[in-house]
Amino acid sequence: MGRAVWTRRQFLGAAAATAGLVGALDAGLVAALAEPRRRGSVDDIEHVVILMQENRSFDHYYGTMRGVRGFGDRTAIELPSGRSVLYQPDPERLDGGYLLPFHLDTTKVDGQQMGDLLHDWDTTHVAWDGGRYNEWVQAKTAMTMAYFEASDIPFQRALAQAFTTCDRYHCSVLGPTIPNRLYHWTGTIDPHGHAGGPATENPTDYVPVYNWPTYPERLQAAGISWQVYANGEVGDSNATPQEFVGDYGDNPLWLFDVYHQALASTDPKVHQLAERASLRTRWLPYSGLGFDVNHVIAEFAADCKAGTLPAVSWVVAPQGYSEHPAARPVDGAAYVQGVLHALWDNPKLWESTVVFLNYDENDGLFDHVPPPTPPPGTPDEFVDYVQPIYDGFPPAAGPPTPIGLGPRVPMTVVSPWTRGGWVNSQVFDHTSVLRFLERWTGVAEPNISAWRRSICGDLTSCFDFTSSVTTIPLLPDAAALRSRADQVDPTLAKPTTPASGAQVAPLQEPGSALARPIPYQALVNFVVEGQEVTINMANSGDVALSLAVYPRFTAASSPRSYDVDRYGQASGAAPLDPVGGTYDVTVHGPNGFLARAAGDGVTTRRGVEALLSITGPAGHPILHMQLVNGGSLPVIVFVTTLDGSTQAIALVGGGVWSTSWDPIAEAHGWYDVALALDGHPSFVRHFAGHLENGLPSLTG
Repeated sequence: MGRAVWTRRQFLGAAAATAGLVGALDAGLVAALAEPRRRGSVDDIEHVVILMQENRSFDHYYGTMRGVRGFGDRTAIELPSGRSVLYQPDPERLDGGYLLPFHLDTTKVDGQQMGDLLHDWDTTHVAWDGGRYNEWVQAKTAMTMAYFEASDIPFQRALAQAFTTCDRYHCSVLGPTIPNRLYHWTGTIDPHGHAGGPATENPTDYVPVYNWPTYPERLQAAGISWQVYANGEVGDSNATPQEFVGDYGDNPLWLFDVYHQALASTDPKVHQLAERASLRTRWLPYSGLGFDVNHVIAEFAADCKAGTLPAVSWVVAPQGYSEHPAARPVDGAAYVQGVLHALWDNPKLWESTVVFLNYDENDGLFDHVPPPTPPPGTPDEFVDYVQPIYDGFPPAAGPPTPIGLGPRVPMTVVSPWTRGGWVNSQVFDHTSVLRFLERWTGVAEPNISAWRRSICGDLTSCFDFTSSVTTIPLLPDAAALRSRADQVDPTLAKPTTPASGAQVAPLQEPGSALARPIPYQALVNFVVEGQEVTINMANSGDVALSLAVYPRFTAASSPRSYDVDRYGQASGAAPLDPVGGTYDVTVHGPNGFLARAAGDGVTTRRGVEALLSITGPAGHPILHMQLVNGGSLPVIVFVTTLDGSTQAIALVGGGVWSTSWDPIAEAHGWYDVALALDGHPSFVRHFAGHLENGLPSLTG
């Protein structure tokens, strides 16, 4: 009899199923059934746990954290006022007409229980404002600018700094919870309305309204074990303590007909789909144990202890533990720590498990990094009407509206292969988790659009599979933090904005963090001639990237997105202002990439231009700049570099000057070159970014 050959897909399903049927089965025997695996690769993973919390933006939680793209961002977009995007317009303010991010000091105000803000499709698109990102206060109220420091959320901050945090992880939709969770579980919101969509708002909880395929169904068909873990008691009443049980309606599988059909089926094989999805015909009565995290996650913890955790687990928190304002971050910390301890208490399980801890959307809370959005006409990324919330009215027609990406939200990747306080700055969204599962299981999700596949990564760049650190980091005791929060003075004032004249720009912790390499390399050059600025964009990386062009003082004042293919090029243009030939164009990209050109008719006639190029081997690229005086008159150009030093370059008419930098050797790959033209303050050329060599570095 020939030796049986098992695929990895078969093993993922059968190993967990067999262990569940025969609890005493030797773990070594189960492992022996697996196909030969490549050590030091994604194949080392045996379990993926996905815990999606609620409604916090990246800046709100981590804007002050060392080493991330936070409040100290030197390349943040500028608003038409000339100020950084952190200076959000607020006409009601008498101290400048702007509102800066302000600290929610939880020792002085009741910031743990701050209320939620508007986070619907309409107001989030208003805040986005076509990419201008200057309508946050008007759309979301002044509380949008509130943020926490490490002392307010010590567990979340310590966890992020112990493992890997993604500072370009965006929610999928410029909209609320359910649409974002649909992307997370299914890869789409059905933008063309073929199967119940487009899902742009939150429908009624637990009522089936959608009919497109979900990723758990695909796992089921492939024989791969999976489970949604959610507490089954009556909860979600907004009345303490029952808000600490139930699932808060955050399991979107309840919204699909196929799961309700499975729930009603008497065929055990069909019914299993509903069981795994955590659907139920009735809710259990409230136990009175909602404050006990171990009780709420008992099913998940029991499977961890028994070694019967499925290949893929989605964990859904009750309202009180979800971190959705006004749910307290400290309660969310206790829940997350409970889930992690259930894994850590089984060392064999922990050494082969990845936990993705992310947040479905940003509530109405400000973040300063505009998301990549698709160019007009991109298939499956626009809706031309917004589906009403089942109110009987016909759809509202309108111009095609981009679905996303949405604002940045926190993502911490917890595993033995992501220890060490790493930062990953590749662009991701909720479909990136599905892409990771695709890569790991071999089960594809066709719902994900081609654009998202090209622009958003699959999270594998967060991992170093050559290094596995299974020791448990020392983290704050979330239970103790929770107990302390329970004893806070109940008369603490509700949060308010700073008084007039008392605003202070937020400070980010000094220092860098370890950075994972990212797979693209942007380069932009400008040519000013005729009545426009031509923007030549290139990408020498092996993954496509999204660049955003921000023209100012021109007729084309709206930002525009450009996608640059792997090893590809793209071009765009911005017209000069008809009065005086003024132009000011900035290109923004991932990981702090910036290229800016500004000037006027006089400087254009001077003919000064800087052209950048990158040469050298992939492991050690070099940055070159050629400075050209295309005019007939001599000029002096001041060149300022990252270290703050300035060099005066005299160029005769028709003269050329060249120089090179080695950012890899000099500054961990970072460069920042600014040019000024003597006697012409309107002239600006500014280039900043990071040269990638495929190796870890430090954040800038």
